[in-house]
Amino acid sequence: MLPSAGIVADCRSDRDCRVGYYYGRPERATWFTPPAGVTTLPKPEVIWHTATFAEARFGCGRPCTWSYFFEARRHLLSEPRRDVLGADYRRLLMAQPDGRALAIRQIFSAREVFRIERDWASGLSPGEAIKEIRFDPDGRLTFTWLKGPGRERVTERVSVPSLVR
Repeated sequence: MLPSAGIVADCRSDRDCRVGYYYGRPERATWFTPPAGVTTLPKPEVIWHTATFAEARFGCGRPCTWSYFFEARRHLLSEPRRDVLGADYRRLLMAQPDGRALAIRQIFSAREVFRIERDWASGLSPGEAIKEIRFDPDGRLTFTWLKGPGRERVTERVSVPSLVR
């Protein structure tokens, strides 16, 4: 059984917080290091994907977000990850826009395991063109995106490897 563990925020305002994780006592938190170029973190949105795996997400303007992933069992904290669209807590993968592609990467190493390139809607980045995304329990990724100049709505289900090939 794990000692008490979690995410804690100490905020002066909604835009000026220290955020960290703790084991045992919240007052003994290990504080997150803000991403390069960021001096303070806003109040986070914390998503507990499981009882021991959390994502602390911070808005940084439209359509920008930063995410930190915390795995309590193994005492792991990821580096800040930009614009994460979805996370697979079973295989520790994340989906992020990367230029004109959607990159699937390992959460803690950021190694790319799969890349998806499509005819995204004109004028939209993959992050803006993707309207829904989820990692399914069977190891596939389901996503709905806007295609080409007509912005036709397309839903796909693709197999995603866990490791770099």
